[in-house]
Amino acid sequence: MIYVTRCKVTATLLLLVYRLLQMYSELQKCYLKEIKTNQEQSEAIKNLTIKIHELEHNLREQRQRIEQLECKKVSWKTSAVSGKRSQTPEGEVTSRRDVSKKKESCCSKYLELLLKEIKKLKKENEKLSTERRALKNELAGLDKDFFEEIEDLKHAVQESVKLNNQYEKCLKQISVMYGLPFTAHL
Repeated sequence: MIYVTRCKVTATLLLLVYRLLQMYSELQKCYLKEIKTNQEQSEAIKNLTIKIHELEHNLREQRQRIEQLECKKVSWKTSAVSGKRSQTPEGEVTSRRDVSKKKESCCSKYLELLLKEIKKLKKENEKLSTERRALKNELAGLDKDFFEEIEDLKHAVQESVKLNNQYEKCLKQISVMYGLPFTAHL
């Protein structure tokens, strides 16, 4: 009778240990999955940060380019309006208005191209600004709590490893005591 009771107790203990090992195994899987997710998100954060810096740099360059084009546009207008006289290489005296009339079709085409370029750059500027804001909003979703949760999971896994080792020692002792074979990993 005592032998049967001991066998039942041993079987119950073995079942409990087996369940604990299963739970530990599942916890380890969750932990590894979280680590992988954390690494992927860290990589995504790094890539998004780089992309934001690139976009900000492009935005600054485009703004400078717009300013330069607008300055050229203003200087062209002021030189055409001033009407100052100049001498051609052949010695003829002409006014800038005359020169500008001759070059008007060329300059107006150039001006149109500049205006188109300015519009294009402004659109690109708006697009880059929108994309930059979207990337910043995406990064804002990963706050300090997320990383603290990862640290908590790491700590929980370490504690469960310690507990699992203690259960394994206990199970070995019980197996030796009752003469049952023990396998370390089920």
